[in-house]
Amino acid sequence: MLHVILLECAIELIPREIRSVKQIQQYAYRRKKPAGDILLDQTHHGTAMLRLPSHTRRGRPDITFLSLMSLLETPLCKSGYLSVHLHLQDGRIIEVSPTIRLPRNYERFVGLMEQLLAKGRVPLRGSPLMRVVDITLPALIDGLSAEQDNVLTVLAVEDGWPTSISDLLDLVPQSSDVPVIVGIGAFPHGDFSSSVRELFHHHLSFDPEVMMAWHVCAEILWVYSMKTGAVAKRFGTVNKRNDHLPDIA
Repeated sequence: MLHVILLECAIELIPREIRSVKQIQQYAYRRKKPAGDILLDQTHHGTAMLRLPSHTRRGRPDITFLSLMSLLETPLCKSGYLSVHLHLQDGRIIEVSPTIRLPRNYERFVGLMEQLLAKGRVPLRGSPLMRVVDITLPALIDGLSAEQDNVLTVLAVEDGWPTSISDLLDLVPQSSDVPVIVGIGAFPHGDFSSSVRELFHHHLSFDPEVMMAWHVCAEILWVYSMKTGAVAKRFGTVNKRNDHLPDIA
């Protein structure tokens, strides 16, 4: 099974240090919400964010939004071969249900995340589609490993080992029974903390230039689907010839 963890996501409610700033107060008035219940967003709060430590790594919920749109509702996800978790910069872990249908509209996604961070789960009643879970990142990875010795852990990182798609195909196990855990950064600038880097055995770079997180998600899904045949099983075509396919003129 493939487990994707979006690491150090730049998602948080507006921190106390800047809630009284005029720019923040004006935005909160327009939203008709308390500043502490609003998602920090560089687009709207960029000037005020300059007062925050590590401000270049924060306030980019759109990265997580686009990455989730690349991962969820895909054939791999629908087939039960994919799990998704969010790791926030304060260390909290969010469990994402594979059955969730995210809003296609970014503003609606923002409202959903605001409710999640304020209340700990969405929806408030019934089975949660996203929820904050009481677990650390190391414990999450241990749990996803299912106590198997042959687990594959990969961190997508700019200074990692140069890895082509064919290299990645060779690395990924053919059996979907082997846990494959992939960490992908969901923050705009900077590097992973050393405590995060040491949790992953393979540090890989997939292009000489910086790749967007959602592009990395798409590449990982494609490679895993190809190697394990997980998506092909939906058609019952594993190990069958494709000579029945129509010619493309």
